[in-house]
Amino acid sequence: MRILLLLLALMVFSREVLPQTIPYNLYPDWESTPQGHVATGLGVADINGDGWKDIIAANGNDIDRQHLVVYYNQGDGTFPLVPDWQSFDVDYHGHLAVGDINRDGWLDVAVSVYLGQYGWGSKGKVKVYYNTGGELETTPSFQSNPFYTFSCSLGDADADGDLDLAVACSETYHSKYDYGRIFFNENGLFSIDNVWLSDIVMGPMDVEFGDLDGNGFMDVIFVSETTPSYIFLADTNGQISSSPVWQSAEGNTYLNSVDIGHTFPYNIPYAVMTGNNQTSGDGRIRQYLFGQPFPETSYAYWLSDLVGYGSGILIADVTRDQIPDLIYGGWWLPVEVLVGDGTSFNTTPAYTSSMTSVVETIQMADLGKETLVSDQDEYVISFRQNVLYLSHQVIDQINEVRKNGVTMEDTDFIYVPNKNWISFAHPLFAGDQVTVDYLYCLDGDLIITNWDSDKGNFIYYNNASPVAIDEPFQRPGSPEIGLFPQPVADLLNVTVRLSRKSECRFGIYSTEGKKMKAAGQYDLPEGPSKLTIDVSALPVGVYFLKIDLDNEQFLRKFVKF
Repeated sequence: MRILLLLLALMVFSREVLPQTIPYNLYPDWESTPQGHVATGLGVADINGDGWKDIIAANGNDIDRQHLVVYYNQGDGTFPLVPDWQSFDVDYHGHLAVGDINRDGWLDVAVSVYLGQYGWGSKGKVKVYYNTGGELETTPSFQSNPFYTFSCSLGDADADGDLDLAVACSETYHSKYDYGRIFFNENGLFSIDNVWLSDIVMGPMDVEFGDLDGNGFMDVIFVSETTPSYIFLADTNGQISSSPVWQSAEGNTYLNSVDIGHTFPYNIPYAVMTGNNQTSGDGRIRQYLFGQPFPETSYAYWLSDLVGYGSGILIADVTRDQIPDLIYGGWWLPVEVLVGDGTSFNTTPAYTSSMTSVVETIQMADLGKETLVSDQDEYVISFRQNVLYLSHQVIDQINEVRKNGVTMEDTDFIYVPNKNWISFAHPLFAGDQVTVDYLYCLDGDLIITNWDSDKGNFIYYNNASPVAIDEPFQRPGSPEIGLFPQPVADLLNVTVRLSRKSECRFGIYSTEGKKMKAAGQYDLPEGPSKLTIDVSALPVGVYFLKIDLDNEQFLRKFVKF
């Protein structure tokens, strides 16, 4: 309903609503300098604490020993072509996970190392780079005992409100299977001794946390290549079983990557997994539905058409209808988008990039903070639980959580950047009322790592407009209007360049169309002018500056923080 209200409000401001399209150009808008990097793991999070999301890339894969690197956001959603920071150590890096592990307010990075220093035949490890006041330590403080691992994930495995580390352990090219592992967080640190082990060995390529049975506690799913995929469920005390409760019925489906979503509007948990037919399998994307009653085994509910060497996958709403869509890529393949219908996805892509690459990881974020939308979810708890899911898929940040009207401390809950779950340090009980104020990503940019060393990493900026752009905006002689800074805290600067002297009226409106402030009437001369508007009293959120210029109206979007 909130999305609908937003769209209706925008329609009020526009003469004509443009047809809906997938809002990405066919070629990436930014490509980093390749530098021979074999980019694999990807994180999009604010590492240096300046309020803008940075890009963290883990390089190496099974090809070369390389660095973990960070590209810092330049304060406007753009990035340098070469990394600003790199680790001192080098490894065959796989995937990574970002979160505030030690609860000090700075985001840390955990990284899987696929192979040991001697390459094939030597085991890798998992390691953690802690953030020390806005910069990652150059050498990781935590390193596990040796094992092969390509992926890791952060989540709350024991329902205590901090981040534990799940690790997908195997090297399937040579049938080296292993136990799944979860390292438990002990006061912000991991120990090689405090580890959950699965009862069975597997061949997983990816791992993810999520409440898949809907009991309010976090489970873990391991997505495998040459063995079945498995789910290990948490009980009502939040303890994850070491024995799998579910396995894929197809057996060896050669699956590569996983993401977790919920159907709309029925909120049934599901997992989507890319297939990669490099050595076997059918190279299709699979979707498995869960919820209650929870199956012991099941076949895929939905199958894509042939993808081939499938790899990175992401669930996100790119069509603004609050229904999850599916974004995926593969090795030497384009990026594609399948539009969701609420339960599954269309099989014909609505978008196919013209650029092909060896896609490894796909993430979404509003890098320029241009369309971050504030929202509030309210819950009345009906049974004892520790995990809540927000109503939007890609969450930028959580601003405040209230339980029974009282604001909770930051240490009372935990979440991971860009995910849409919250885990609480203490259980919620039947009758508790919880309110979550947060910002979500309405029009997300796509960030992609490539392990083709001749190509860099990509950004496809979201080019959707919050309003229909009709003919007056395009005519020669139309005014040039700029707003800065973006986002703004107190004073919004407005630059206007006119082709003739004109009378201008300014007003500020919410995304629901409510007038929030009359910002004045001015006689502006031909040429450039600059105005300053005090917006300090506005709540955090997305707004529109409406400009009445003679007989025309113009809108410009800005973000208040």
